[in-house]
Amino acid sequence: MAKKILVACGTAIATSTVVAKKIEKVCKEQGIACMTVQCKASEAVSKAKTLKPDVIVGTCQISGDTGVPVINGRSFLTGVNLQATIDELMEVLKK
Repeated sequence: MAKKILVACGTAIATSTVVAKKIEKVCKEQGIACMTVQCKASEAVSKAKTLKPDVIVGTCQISGDTGVPVINGRSFLTGVNLQATIDELMEVLKK
């Protein structure tokens, strides 16, 4: 069964698209089937309740109780500490 990953950024347009594509590539390389859904950070809590994702990856602060792990995904944009972020994501998805 594919893992559901909610990708949240400020506007749910460009930044979340870039991050979602990179996450999909990493998951494919790791042999993990995934489905990414993009949203605005302000919608993350309500989307998490309906979508029930395995993890939320945000490029900005996610406020509120999501009920699932939240990973800071800025490194998918900057490249700084990217491997640590990938390792954290893989740890969550392989549970």
